[in-house]
Parts: sequence; C-alpha cells; structure tokens
Amino acid sequence: MFTGMAHAQSCARYIGGDSSKTTAPYSIYREFFKKNLFTDALPQWKNIYANAPGFRKQTFLDGEVMYTDMIQKAKDDAQRQKYVDTLFMIYDKQIQCHGEDEYVLGRKAIDLLKYGKDADIPQARKYLERTIQLSGDNVYPYYIQTYFKLLINQVGREGITADLVKQKYTELSALVDKNIAKPDNKQLQAFKDVKTVLDDMFTQNFADKSDPTDCAKLLEIYKKKYDEKPNDLETVRLVYVKTKGCADSLLNIELLKKLNAMDPGYSYAIRLGSIYMKNNQFDAAYTLYENAVGKEADSSKKADLYYIMASIRADKNDYPASREFARQALQYNPNLGKAYLLIGTLYAASGKLCGPGTGFQSQIVLWPAFDNFKKAIEVGTDDVKEEARKMISTYTQYLPTKSEITAKKLSVGESYTVKCWINESTTVQIKAGGSTPQKKN
Repeated sequence: MFTGMAHAQSCARYIGGDSSKTTAPYSIYREFFKKNLFTDALPQWKNIYANAPGFRKQTFLDGEVMYTDMIQKAKDDAQRQKYVDTLFMIYDKQIQCHGEDEYVLGRKAIDLLKYGKDADIPQARKYLERTIQLSGDNVYPYYIQTYFKLLINQVGREGITADLVKQKYTELSALVDKNIAKPDNKQLQAFKDVKTVLDDMFTQNFADKSDPTDCAKLLEIYKKKYDEKPNDLETVRLVYVKTKGCADSLLNIELLKKLNAMDPGYSYAIRLGSIYMKNNQFDAAYTLYENAVGKEADSSKKADLYYIMASIRADKNDYPASREFARQALQYNPNLGKAYLLIGTLYAASGKLCGPGTGFQSQIVLWPAFDNFKKAIEVGTDDVKEEARKMISTYTQYLPTKSEITAKKLSVGESYTVKCWINESTTVQIKAGGSTPQKKN
C-alpha cells in the first residue's frame, strides 16, 4: 500500500511551485470554512484543490464537508448530481494525492450507497471489500457493519448467496473479536456495538437451526450453558445471541432483562421494551426506556427512545407529557418527522379538551396541528410525509371559514396564540374556499 507521501509526490504541492502563492488562499478559505461560510470559502478552496492538491490533506476533508452540505441542500436534481459527482472526484483525488486508500474508499462506498443508484451497489461492495482487505486488523468498525448489512440486503443478487454471507459473518466476527481483545483499544465500544449488530443480523437472517432442528432443542442446549454461569456477562450474551431467534421465549426475556441490568444498552432496551409493549405491559416498557435514555450517549438513539416514551404517554392520553418527550426527541434529532407528526396528532385530537368539540375553540387547535404536520412533511421520511398529508386532508374540513374568523375580528395569516394545554403561537388559517360557516351537528 502506498504511503501518503508517495502519493503526494504525484500531485502539485504549491500553486506554480511557490509556497507563498499557496498559503494565502489556503488560509483565506479555511477562515471562511471554520465559520461555515461555505459559499465564500469555495473559490479559494477550488484554487487549492485544482492547483495545489498535494499541499494539505485537510483540503479534501473540507471539500467533503462542503459538498456533502450542498448535496443535502440541493433542490434541483441535476445540480445535486453534479455535487455528488464532485464529491466522488474529491475522494479519488484524495487517494491519488494523500493515500489512506483503506479509509477513503470506505467513505466513498458509504456515500455511494447514500447518494448513488441501485446500479452502484456492486461497486460500493467492492470498495468496502477493498478497504477491509487493506486495513487488516485496523479496519474502521462502521465499515464492517455497513458491508455485512449490504451483503444481507443483496442476497440473491450479484452472486451473493446465503453461504457467502455465513462465511463473511465468520470472517468479520473474528476480525471484530480480535479488535475487542486489543488492550487500550480507543474504539472498543464501537467494536462491541458492531459485534452486537453482526450477531443480530446473522441470527435473525441466517442462523442455521438444522442442528438442533427446532427452538425447543436449541433452548434446551443453551439453557444448560446459561445455568452453569448465570451471572457471567459473556455467557449470558452468548446464550442470548444463540437463542434470540426463538421468538419471545421466557428464557429470551430473562436473558434480556439480565443483559440490560448487567450491560445497559440501546439494543437491549429496545428489544425488551418491544416485548413488554406487545404484551401490553406499557408501564414496564416506559420505565425501561426512561432508564435507558439517561445512559445513552448517541443522539439519534436518544431521540428514538424519547419518541417511544412520547408514544406511550400519548396512548395514556397524557398529552402534555407526550409532547414534552416528542420535543426532547426533536432536540436530539431535528429531522425526526414522526415526532412532529405525533405532536400534530395530539393537537388535532384536543378539540374536546380545549372546547366543546365543535365551534371556534375546538377548531383552532388545528392551526398548530397543521404547523406540525407541515413540518413533518418537510423533514420526515416518505411514510411520515404521506401520513401527515392524510391528516391535513382529513382535518381541513374542520377549519373555520372566512366568515367565522371575520366574526372573531381575525384575518388569515394573523398571529394567534392557542391557549388551553397547547399554549402555542401559530397563524390564523381557514378552510379553502369556505366563506359559509360549517354546519354544526
């Protein structure tokens, strides 16, 4: 594998061979970049990228950040594709000029999966295989997880068979175990998380239960191992992994409880909580999530936990608490569209809480509800967007008419604070084309 210096020799280090002509534009764009003024940073960044690519690896790292930002904000598909193409060119030139093929190829593979087309998946797979091969024991943990997930999703295509996935599971697990065993491994927790993900994906999709042939036999075998060392974390984890495919057996639940107590983690809390909720044990699930959220460091996982807690409180008709948890979820993940959808649903269901059920006081709860539905459409996933549009379509008929808000001395678009438990500022909205007061039943 080439070193970064060997690569850099093939790329111009200074603009026109003059260091003094290089440091100034580099410093200028870096100052703009640090302030997130990417539009201002780009002209001098392009100058360095085109004429002194061997100067600093930082040039490429900054370019990846800026073009990723532009990709995410692009509204025109053609322009977005140009940004995507440029991002991949940056990766290629970074390898050419600074090496680190094993890391950069992995980054390129992940973005190819994120921004590319279905036809690009085989190439992304090759990049991930190459980066794992080049990295040896020092592979980046997330690349392992991404590669294995890709294999599972592509079974039956491009020569990927169940037997190949099983073989790769064995190889990748051994690689992960080797890293977990390293003393003072700074990525120890990341490798442990990847180990859990690999085991979960494998046992759920490819665990060979032909010997033993059924879950009863499987539980019998591993129950003995568990009984021998019921308080040994590794034994408990092993038995859980080997038996978790057997639905929600009593042993499975017992193991999950013990794992969550001995080694608290998001995956254990989510799994055990889902079992509780399926069995209508909502209070037990809520307590579990409440304990887990305080220990979780990952923002997206904290958001998921808060959202689930919000859903549980909503089912108990505790609207204020549900909204508070949904808002907390949004603090950790502002793009969690389903949290906006939930808040909007709470507001839309508050007509009888904030009024008699019909008439103006019950109608105006829809104003902040629609604000949240629109926000869900703006940032949510496709299914969330669809549901939010359905909610707007369903409830539009219950908005006040123009004559009704005129009678209240209000006008469309005017600022208005909906009181009751909602107590939220919004704007006056009316039913489209409706000037006649709606019929009261």
